[in-house]
Amino acid sequence: MNLVIETEGWTQVQASWRFYNNIDVTIPSLNDPIIEEVVNESNKRRGKYILVAYDWSHLDYKNHTRKQELIYQNKRGNGQQIGYDFQSSLAMDEKGNPLGALAQNLASEARIYSTYDDNIDKELTHLEELARRAKYVRENYDINKEMVDIIDREGDSVALMREYHANKWLYLIRAKKSHKVYLPEEDREVKQGDLADELGLGVYMKTIKYRVNKKMEKVNIFVNEIEVTIRRDATKSVLTEEGKKKVIFTEGEHIKTRLVVERLVDKDNKVVAQWILLTNVPKEVNSSTIGTWYYHRWKIESYFKLLKSSGFNLESWQQETPMALFRRLLVVSYACLFVWKIERSEDKNAPLVRKFLVQLSGRLIEKGKEYTTPALLSGLWIFMKMMNVLKIYDVEALFAFKEQIGDMMGLDI
Repeated sequence: MNLVIETEGWTQVQASWRFYNNIDVTIPSLNDPIIEEVVNESNKRRGKYILVAYDWSHLDYKNHTRKQELIYQNKRGNGQQIGYDFQSSLAMDEKGNPLGALAQNLASEARIYSTYDDNIDKELTHLEELARRAKYVRENYDINKEMVDIIDREGDSVALMREYHANKWLYLIRAKKSHKVYLPEEDREVKQGDLADELGLGVYMKTIKYRVNKKMEKVNIFVNEIEVTIRRDATKSVLTEEGKKKVIFTEGEHIKTRLVVERLVDKDNKVVAQWILLTNVPKEVNSSTIGTWYYHRWKIESYFKLLKSSGFNLESWQQETPMALFRRLLVVSYACLFVWKIERSEDKNAPLVRKFLVQLSGRLIEKGKEYTTPALLSGLWIFMKMMNVLKIYDVEALFAFKEQIGDMMGLDI
């Protein structure tokens, strides 16, 4: 019996448990290496812009009764959600390659644990906190490119867009159909959804595979755009002293912005999906590129999936305090940087390395795809464990094990 092998796994588990619960392990000590790497990679990338996708993800811990500071929320159609809320700002280059998270928060019932602010007010709305995060990353990180913040429909807020406009920050926001915009040349107000219907298909972008009626089919992407003015009042819901909701209306500056419509069209010329986008990115960036940039927003969803079911199984972690869980989350966020480096590498040997890692992972890859991020992560983990084994056993011993295991199973392996 090899005591190193027998005890190594359990020793590592104990050491990591102590590490994640160690009060001397600070958030900056874990996050600073991530930021250093992301800033360096951002400044090395080609192009004038860096894309930053902002999003939120619920972490489900309804079966983890010992976890502290859990949030209990009743969600329409989803029953009761129990867990934490995770918020991230994922930097990408213009091609949509993930570079790493510029800021991350973990919201519990008691407080918000954050990489950029120890005292975030829990009464802030998602968008109010997002604006503070956007300000922090611009003022504190030495990135020599312009950031374009990509935000889903919750960002279709005139208050948020006015704040971006006042600070000369760039946004790319998915619009809500029901909100109205003003067309100065026609002197009329129209709902964004109705205006999108009035616009033709526009310019062909590219052909992709998209799930239509549960089947993957080829669809063509088209984009069109028009300049509009947003002049509606900003609204905010607040609770009165009596506990009733009250909506406060605030007038403000009119905002000129680009409304871009991105459509997916099938072989029968039927629109199977549509996105309406609002952006103040200069017109030097054409509508096709704007549509492509918003398409890259799904990379933050893939990041959440990598942290959860497709990679690190975040929702199965046993840390009992949100701070310990947040420390571990930052450690695996750092690990993601290296997987993404392998993924986007242009080294001549990169395709061979990626193929090797996919083979090690044992994961099935969709026909036509070279790799997936989860497969690279899984393969890299197995490869690192192999390297540990080779420190203890030589190749001759491994082949001896091969023969012994084959004999035990009665198979030639």
